[in-house]
Amino acid sequence: MRARRIAASILVMLACARGAPAQTAASGTQGRFSKVIDKTLADGRNAVLPPHISHLLGISPAEKEVPVKQFVEMKNDIRGFEVGSLQRGDVVLFVEDRASHDTMFYLTSPTGKLRRVLAVRGGVGYGRAPTQADWKVFEKEKSYWLGRLGAVKP
Repeated sequence: MRARRIAASILVMLACARGAPAQTAASGTQGRFSKVIDKTLADGRNAVLPPHISHLLGISPAEKEVPVKQFVEMKNDIRGFEVGSLQRGDVVLFVEDRASHDTMFYLTSPTGKLRRVLAVRGGVGYGRAPTQADWKVFEKEKSYWLGRLGAVKP
C-alpha cells in the first residue's frame, strides 16, 4: 500500500514538472518587466505625471501631480516609461506624436497587464477601456522598453 502511494506521488510530481516550463515561460515576461520597473526606480529621472493625466488614468482621484521615475526617448516620437515613485503599482507607458502633439498613455500593472488607455488629442483627454488595437500597440511599446532597458530575454 505504501509503495502505491509513493508511486502515485512520483507520478504527480512528474506531471507537475512537465507543466513547469510553461509556467516559467509565462512568468518570464513578468519577471523581465519587473526588472525594467526596478531599473527605472533606481536609474530613472525624477519627474511628475501632470494632475489632469493622473486623474484621467485613475491614479489620482484628487487630480494631483504624481511623482514618477522615468526614462524618455525623444526621436520622431517621444516615448516614455514611468513608474510611480510612491506607488510602484502605477506604471505608465506613453507615446507622443511630435507633429500633432497627440499622446497615448497606457496604464499597466507591475506584471505588465494593460489596465487603462488615455488618448490626448488637441489637448483633450479621452480615457477608455483598452480596445484590441490598443492592446497591439501597448504590447509593441512594452516589448520596446523591455529591450531598450536591457531586460532582453536570454
